[in-house]
Amino acid sequence: MADESTDENFCDWYSAFSAAIAHEAIMKNPDCLDFGRGVHDNKDMHFSWCMRNTKDTVTGAGRHIAELAEQCSAPSNPRPAQNNPDAFAAKVAAGGQTWMVERLIPGVCYAELTDNSKQDYFGRMIRFEFSDGQYRLVSDFTGAEGEHNVLVDGRGFRMRFEQFSDAVTAPVGQDFIAAVKGGNRLNLNFEPDGPEYSLAGSAAALDMMLDCASGRQAAAREAAAQTVTQSASPAAREPSVIQGSCRLIVDGMTYIDRRGDCPIWMENDGTGRLWINTDRVNDLPDYFAELSPDGNGFASGHWNGEPGATHAQGWLGDDFRLGKGGCWSNSRATICAAR
Repeated sequence: MADESTDENFCDWYSAFSAAIAHEAIMKNPDCLDFGRGVHDNKDMHFSWCMRNTKDTVTGAGRHIAELAEQCSAPSNPRPAQNNPDAFAAKVAAGGQTWMVERLIPGVCYAELTDNSKQDYFGRMIRFEFSDGQYRLVSDFTGAEGEHNVLVDGRGFRMRFEQFSDAVTAPVGQDFIAAVKGGNRLNLNFEPDGPEYSLAGSAAALDMMLDCASGRQAAAREAAAQTVTQSASPAAREPSVIQGSCRLIVDGMTYIDRRGDCPIWMENDGTGRLWINTDRVNDLPDYFAELSPDGNGFASGHWNGEPGATHAQGWLGDDFRLGKGGCWSNSRATICAAR
């Protein structure tokens, strides 16, 4: 589908989906509105942009909009029910995703990640459970029972999955848990393309899950971690724009190459997110791009895709790695930003 052109039916679906997702998020939190990243409920704008791009690019944009909408509209950490002393629920956010940690019953807790880029029953949910000293791995990828060589950063762990209701589950050992906590990517290897997940935040989520199951309150651990993070990191500032050097190469063609006079918009919130060749207010040139580090060594990239387009919804991938000179690259593109 990489080079397949869009059509009116496809773009009707995309624009309705994107507008509805964005509208719901904006109703929950008006600060979600972000035209530059495509989080808005103007169906005509979504449709017009869709008709000028390929299905692969549009599908990636739709996935990104859904992720952004979920992140900005998510409530703060849920509070346990006041009439249930055994209740526990908390969230661990990292790398643009959120792990949910919750107690099922005393002694049984789980850490769950929902990946909205995947379909229901095809890997959208992945969960780690702990009870009676045993860890289990659970996926909603139905029909994946049997033996699979699950990969953590390419290292294989042989597991036997059993079907249970609408999910598959397998017991896992401490060596696998240790690899997950120290790893970057998890591939269940049910099919040739995965499903695959970022492990950003997994270490904190699994520690919190163990505390939950063991009856220890995770609040102390979480507060300590926040204190360390806050003391080690500079105070968050308002976004700013600097003049520097920037470059954008897509599919072997250079679209931006400016030395010293390129506007670079920086989020300044500790995430490292930035835009190149635009100040996002007055200066929207022919081409610009966005880079969002995930906190696990990878970053996702977007660009506007064609001269004059005002949305950075063109999907460039989520596997950018940092190289020399402030340049992030994957197999398709390079985004550079340097002072």
